[in-house]
Amino acid sequence: MTKVPMPVITAEGEEAVVTAWFVDEGDACTEGQMLAEVQAEKVSVEVHAVAAGYVADRVTIGDPVRQGDPICRITDTPRKPVVRSLAAVRASPAAKRVARELGVDLADVTGTGPEGRITEDDVRGFAGTEEGRALRSVIAKNLRKSHTDTVPVTLFTTALLGHAVPDRLTARVLKATALALAEHPALNGHRAGDEFVRSDLVNISVAIQTDEGLVAPVIHDVTLRSVEEIAARVEKLAALAETRTLAASDYAGGTFSVSNLGRWGVEGFTPVINLPQIAILGVGAARRVPVVDGDGSVTVGFELTLSLTFDHAYIDGAPAAEFLQAVVSHLTPAPRTT
Repeated sequence: MTKVPMPVITAEGEEAVVTAWFVDEGDACTEGQMLAEVQAEKVSVEVHAVAAGYVADRVTIGDPVRQGDPICRITDTPRKPVVRSLAAVRASPAAKRVARELGVDLADVTGTGPEGRITEDDVRGFAGTEEGRALRSVIAKNLRKSHTDTVPVTLFTTALLGHAVPDRLTARVLKATALALAEHPALNGHRAGDEFVRSDLVNISVAIQTDEGLVAPVIHDVTLRSVEEIAARVEKLAALAETRTLAASDYAGGTFSVSNLGRWGVEGFTPVINLPQIAILGVGAARRVPVVDGDGSVTVGFELTLSLTFDHAYIDGAPAAEFLQAVVSHLTPAPRTT
């Protein structure tokens, strides 16, 4: 008997779900044959048979499974599957076929066709709803884990942007954050048990909101990129996230996170640490404020609130505050001179 593991998509031990089976319980399979599609944090991955044999002990679609744990087994001899009668279920042939492919129990589906007949769209809609609930459950568990496994502290400060909101503000914040992390590497890296492993590279996870939830793909080597390159990469990742085509590699290697809620008018908030990282920067909306220029005149300027949540178990408040001020320093334009 050979175990077929849930691939490690985000991190070993974190949960993922099977979204589709392409074989039935007891089916024969060949080595390398595609068995299932799985998903974690909006990243979909195909699972292929690691040996020839017969499929057994499939997990249920939508049930959370730890990455690295088995989703099914391949046996040398076939097992007789349990056959459920669908005689009492009114469904189109296409609906029955799709239900078989997606692992949907037609008895749980409400039909919208003539006389309550179940259609293919009914099955796909039900499967999508169940998948969304399962993925939301996985996200919720990961967020609770962040809350219970860290000692979160949040610091707030403001950054003066000048007399106009600069173009590509998110990209400029990412660049300023990367430069500050290079100067304060104690926040740049990831947890490994009770130790913190610093990274020589600054790879920032960027929170992106989609119709199906929040994702955080990574921009690598941010210190080496221009603001224009960073902005283009953010736009590219956002497009991939919206079409659910982000790859597992797009999530790999993050050492710090940034979340910007400014577009929704939020001035300040407490972001949640993205494990196994130890810190995240929240970015609020730019707002108008009075500014005293060097000649004493008062003009209109813009500022925004930055909020740094960090794990106090791995870094103290003073160095965290120094990092936050470094972000402000890199983001704030030089004062005007007369």
